[in-house]
Amino acid sequence: MHFKLWYLIFIIFFTNTNFIVKINAEGKNNGFIQRKLGLYISDRPKNILVGSVIGGGSHLNPMLEICKILEDRGYKVTLAAPGNFTAKSTLYHSIPQIITGERRDTYKLPGYNKAFFNKYTFKNLVDSRKDTNERYIKTFNNYLQAYKETYADLLFCDYSANDACFDLAWKLKKPVVGFASTTVYFTPPHPFISDPMMNCNVNMEHESFYNRFICALVQPLRISWYFRKNLEYLNSKRAEVGVNKHDDFRGRITNTLFLIDTFFGFEISSAWNPIHQEIGPILPDTYPGLSPDLELFLSTHPRTMYIALGTYVYTTTNNYVILLQSALELINHNILDGVIWATVKFNESELPSTFTLSTGDVIPTSNLLDNLYPHIHITKFAPQFAILSHENTKVFLSHGGIGSSHESMYTATPMLVLPIAFDQPGNAERLELSGMALKLSKLDLKIDDIESKVIKLMNEKRFKMNAKRMQTLAKFNSKRKYRGADLIEIVMNLAEQEGVRNENNELEVDNDVLLRHWITPDSRMGLIRGKYLDVFGAAVIIGITLIGGFGYGSYKIIRFAFKRWFSKGKDARENSSKHKNE
Repeated sequence: MHFKLWYLIFIIFFTNTNFIVKINAEGKNNGFIQRKLGLYISDRPKNILVGSVIGGGSHLNPMLEICKILEDRGYKVTLAAPGNFTAKSTLYHSIPQIITGERRDTYKLPGYNKAFFNKYTFKNLVDSRKDTNERYIKTFNNYLQAYKETYADLLFCDYSANDACFDLAWKLKKPVVGFASTTVYFTPPHPFISDPMMNCNVNMEHESFYNRFICALVQPLRISWYFRKNLEYLNSKRAEVGVNKHDDFRGRITNTLFLIDTFFGFEISSAWNPIHQEIGPILPDTYPGLSPDLELFLSTHPRTMYIALGTYVYTTTNNYVILLQSALELINHNILDGVIWATVKFNESELPSTFTLSTGDVIPTSNLLDNLYPHIHITKFAPQFAILSHENTKVFLSHGGIGSSHESMYTATPMLVLPIAFDQPGNAERLELSGMALKLSKLDLKIDDIESKVIKLMNEKRFKMNAKRMQTLAKFNSKRKYRGADLIEIVMNLAEQEGVRNENNELEVDNDVLLRHWITPDSRMGLIRGKYLDVFGAAVIIGITLIGGFGYGSYKIIRFAFKRWFSKGKDARENSSKHKNE
């Protein structure tokens, strides 16, 4: 009887407990509320104008990848750039483009042959800015017209040679976000970080005092000196369009949020300014796949090297000949059994009619170009990421552009880097320091050097192991493009909250104070107070004074004690002598 009673009580309790759990599962009467995610933008600023002077995939793809995320969140994005880019793009065709002219070929730009064929230095950087400065007013007016067509609430500006984009934002009092692939060109780095364009290493950790002195003090001053005329000319052009002059040759970057397409592990580790946010590597979620002929080639060539020197830079005809000769020798010596070459900028008509191997075999160049030679596949364009992702691609011979570097790290493909200009020499050094790459010199390119380094990359396990390590960093950090979109949203919402409406009901902000909570106080305190040189200087003076005072006091005490001791000793000796005489 008692057992049945307890059984009945248990059933009633269990049933009621399930009922309570069911109520809680449905979110009723449980004492909790749901945290709301995101911000509703239906009544907020939402028009974004993306500006780039150079255009092209390497500059626009990462920016537009962030813009795609913003589009999905309800923002309206418009691109202003040369060339008809988004209409021809599979990934970004949803983003309308205002075409600001034809994209200029590097062959037609003054000074680029010198930069690409000779050693790349900061002088080349200064010379390359002359062309963009001369087109400043035209570029500024193009952006102004684009603004009038879009009524943009925020400008998202590619940093490269793009002063007009940032200047327009300041003049219109619109919030602006910058985009770059490295900090070297637009912000003074820490003294232990430098760049090959200044004839310095990217990491000065193990350098001599002399090299550290030159790279930390002398070279930056030389850059400022060489840029002075450029800056004067640019400020004169600014005055013509009603923009206040700016005394920093790097542009209006001090109070601007910059999204940087890089990550620590690839970059030299250092403390960055809060308004400079690394969000790389920025990579699309989908890539073009392999064509049937490339799929067949890779599947039948288990030791393939992929060669691509980018879509923007080029090298000498002699270097192209050496690269192709090296590919043939690597195959001839059975080090590789396949080579895929995406030529892009390469002018095949400048090649010799035949190539003669070290074994004496002669191969007609036409056979190579027409893909009649079974171990080399030459094409103008290739699905790079798909090729690097294939297990039979063992080495990537690249110029070291940031996009190619990211894709190589993401796919764990060891690299042989032939840097040409811009950020590529620095990227090559970083890749070599990471342990997954070796460098070549465009000024001293040799077949034997290429062959020996390919052998190392393929046979020494450390390169593949380090590539796997970089792959881990690249894959986890590749999620941060969403962080980039979040940061742009933050700026837009701050502008809406802190801006004021003008007579045309347009929102205006003060870019000098909009991001004040992200700007470190030292930037407002000046060099002496910001670096606490006054405090440390006073501490040194106080320390020297105390040490000097203590030393002087000790000296006086010792001298006094010595005199007393010497005087007593003298008196004792005199008394002793006197007693002896008596």
